[in-house]
Amino acid sequence: MRFSYLLVIATSAIALTACNTMQPAGQTGGTQPQNNQQSAESQTQAQQFFSAIEARRGSALTMAERIQIQGLTGSAKVGMNTAQSSFLNRVGAQIGMDGMLLAALFPEASKPISENAAVSRIEKSLGKPLASADQAAVRSAATLRNNSISSVKTGLAANIGSRTGMSTEVVLALMPLLGF
Repeated sequence: MRFSYLLVIATSAIALTACNTMQPAGQTGGTQPQNNQQSAESQTQAQQFFSAIEARRGSALTMAERIQIQGLTGSAKVGMNTAQSSFLNRVGAQIGMDGMLLAALFPEASKPISENAAVSRIEKSLGKPLASADQAAVRSAATLRNNSISSVKTGLAANIGSRTGMSTEVVLALMPLLGF
């Protein structure tokens, strides 16, 4: 009994910390109104997601399920931001481009990036074509990033599905409600 209680408290703390402190990769600081707006948007997205899950399964989520899903979602955001940061660092190191500029070119950590579009955006920003080795490195980094993000999303959907009695595919179809 005591372990279950501690598990719920720990999961709640992780969920709240992840939801309140996460920022898109490449951004630092920010004003309080922006953070409050992002938090309100995240809450709205979570509510929409919860409502969709409840509608699909035909019953309300328990508070424990909501907390677990919030914790899982927060962990997934960390995983996606890590994949995004790794991509930005690899590309920046390869081509010698500032990380903030790269982050502005690829602002959405949860969305896949086309390999060719990544090269094209960078070349357009630099105003010149990349060397073939740099193009290959950007394509490779984009593929690794996309695979990592896809894996995080699939893992999240499987975990949520197992907790709610739904298939991974159904949960994946609802994940755009979370901004994923």
